[in-house]
Amino acid sequence: MPAKGHMSRMTIDVPEEDHKRLKALAAVLGKSMREIIIGWIHEHLYSTNTPNAETLEAIKQIERSENLVESDNIDDLFKKLGI
Repeated sequence: MPAKGHMSRMTIDVPEEDHKRLKALAAVLGKSMREIIIGWIHEHLYSTNTPNAETLEAIKQIERSENLVESDNIDDLFKKLGI
């Protein structure tokens, strides 16, 4: 978690529709837009959620185009994956 103390001001331009949606979300959650944005910053900048070794290996295999499952449609994919 970041240290508390001095604050910096930041100004960003966002599409009007995104601003409206963020404002509506804040209202529904009973939070300010600032609280939502600060929460997102903390979640993404200070996250300790890192992929495990199995996931990292899977990512490497995908990048090398290894062990990929090809299917004709979603039903075929689910069948091949045993879902």
